[in-house]
Amino acid sequence: MTQKEFLYYEIGQRSFLESREFEKVLKAIERGQRSPYYENFSQGATIVPHSLWFVEPIIHPKLGIDPTKPRLRTSEQAIKMAKDPYKDVRLEGEVESRFLYEVVTGSELAPFCTKTLQITVLPIEPHAGHYHIMRSEEAQRRGFSGLRNWLAIAEKTWTTKRREKADKLDIYQRIDYSRGLTSQSSKSKYRVLYNKDGTYLVGCVLENESGSLKLDSSSIKISGVCADDTILHFDVSDLDEAMFVVAMLNAPIVDSLIKPMQSRGQWGERHIQKKVLELPLPKFDPNNKKHMELVALTKQAHAKAQKTIRNLEDKYASIGKIRSIIKAELSEEILQIDKTVRELIIQSGNIPNSLHDFIGKS
Repeated sequence: MTQKEFLYYEIGQRSFLESREFEKVLKAIERGQRSPYYENFSQGATIVPHSLWFVEPIIHPKLGIDPTKPRLRTSEQAIKMAKDPYKDVRLEGEVESRFLYEVVTGSELAPFCTKTLQITVLPIEPHAGHYHIMRSEEAQRRGFSGLRNWLAIAEKTWTTKRREKADKLDIYQRIDYSRGLTSQSSKSKYRVLYNKDGTYLVGCVLENESGSLKLDSSSIKISGVCADDTILHFDVSDLDEAMFVVAMLNAPIVDSLIKPMQSRGQWGERHIQKKVLELPLPKFDPNNKKHMELVALTKQAHAKAQKTIRNLEDKYASIGKIRSIIKAELSEEILQIDKTVRELIIQSGNIPNSLHDFIGKS
């Protein structure tokens, strides 16, 4: 049994117990500056209302499904989560598979992995390293009849439900609010993701590549992965750098450090936003031994988490429960990651600054 000394700390309105080593971390933050990754992370797309975009395939009992132009309908999940006045909205039709994307939301995000992602119809295509919005007129002109018909119904539904407000913001402007959709990289191979809100910080990395979604004996093409507005994402082409950043996002020390900055709701802390990036989390250096140790640990945790979550999805509806189980399963890897991240924060905190000012940022 290993003995460890804990001390009582107060930061802002929050008090807690932590190891004596935590004092070194706080002193490093006093001398530090925000992470160089602060500018790299952006909020995802506001893909609402879900009833217009989130779908599930319809498989014909005899004919199966057309992999190039599958028949789709509003997903049961979208219907279940719909807000007034969209509870009665149901779309159905055939859409070209090139406009199908998986979307990750905070409800699927877990440490080092995600639950099975939801499918969406998104009127976008890659352009100059990002995405271009395709409106119904362009879809018709270019011969994408499936997308054109889907968008025509979506436009009519939006106009009917929004009434005079629809003149201020159409459906295309809504899903690309603040360029949350078109600014996402279509070129970068990986997306590093973490939850914008919630009590506990969790992060993972996903491949942003076209692929196939298996459906019984058939499959349909998926053009890539996008993040919604409950997620902050960093698009990167280097897998090792992606894994390094994910390690820091899942380190318990990092989650502890943002707690004093989070506002509190009925169920505890919330609103993570970019607070985590106010910490002096270092830039990835492939020549740094400690950085590569974190990469190796994260790859190990990622592989283990992906296997674990597939067995949990059918058992538990609560993402909180799933996250807790995965953390317990990965306790050894997380402990080692946390130890290394603490050391890196201490090493990187070398520029004068005030802890009071740091804590006061929101």
